[in-house]
Amino acid sequence: MKKKREPIPYLEQFRHLKKYLVLAGIKMEAKQVQLMLIVVSGVLCFSFLGYTLFQLSQFEVSITFMIIISVIILTLGSILIFMLVWLGFLMMIDYLKFKRKQAVEEVLPEFLRLVSANHRAGLPLDMSLWKANKPRFGILSEEINQVAKNTYASGELMSPLRQFGEKYDSALLRRVITNIVEGLKTGSDIARLLDEVSTNITTIKNTRKELASEVENYMLFITMTVLCISPLMFSLTFNMTGLIEGVKDTLAQSGSEEGLEQSPIQLNFSEEEQDFGKFFDIFVYLMMVTNSVISVLLMSMVKYGNVRQEIKRIPVYFTVGVVVYLVCKSFFGNFLVI
Repeated sequence: MKKKREPIPYLEQFRHLKKYLVLAGIKMEAKQVQLMLIVVSGVLCFSFLGYTLFQLSQFEVSITFMIIISVIILTLGSILIFMLVWLGFLMMIDYLKFKRKQAVEEVLPEFLRLVSANHRAGLPLDMSLWKANKPRFGILSEEINQVAKNTYASGELMSPLRQFGEKYDSALLRRVITNIVEGLKTGSDIARLLDEVSTNITTIKNTRKELASEVENYMLFITMTVLCISPLMFSLTFNMTGLIEGVKDTLAQSGSEEGLEQSPIQLNFSEEEQDFGKFFDIFVYLMMVTNSVISVLLMSMVKYGNVRQEIKRIPVYFTVGVVVYLVCKSFFGNFLVI
């Protein structure tokens, strides 16, 4: 018996890109998206190659060495750049899938109650769906219009409903559609079924909100750490360098050069050396990005059970953290000077 091969994640997703585009609501051909990703990767690769060769031209390097570097960048470098571009695209696809699912599930209970009311009034199910459709339902309204068109074109309701469920990465929506289809097959009371499903969805949403409200204290602690405490400590560290340099200059002016040279801590802040402040700022910005990403994903996981709910807050956390760091650095800079 042959052992089944495990699919390669990146390769499988690239081959089935059409399915992911549908789930994300992107109305483009898969081949066009693949070509666009390849072009973007190629532009980034050649830009990096040009920058690298320009930097190497500042030094006395042989043509052979530059050719070897070019071959490495055009082979291994191009593959790595494409993988990074593809990973970023998958992250965007995943976020769009989640937002579409969330938008549909948010208005689904109210829509089902309207459908149930129309069906109890004597309308058939397809007419009940169409009459319950309101512009305020947003993306669900567009999908119901498409279901109605497909129903009138094909003369059946089950197939358009299944196609509607396949467009979203929502287990809840698929279960609702499965219940409706099975109810139609067995001749069940569809109005009562829709009422029960709507009640269950509302109960699940309320339970999630209650669980989220119970962890607000933990969220506040993480937020204060990322937005206030961390930038404050970074700004203090930055200004300590100026304080130490001021101490050194004071000792030098008072004629303590010999004592300073014998000190166990030897400091040299000459202008010829690399600017500590510049590289420390870069380090702080990288740490701010890391802290913002980790904290937002952690809070989203703890509060909502998934990492995509609050991902839009990452730029906000980063911006606020940087502003607090710059303000604190300027504030302490006016005092920690000798």
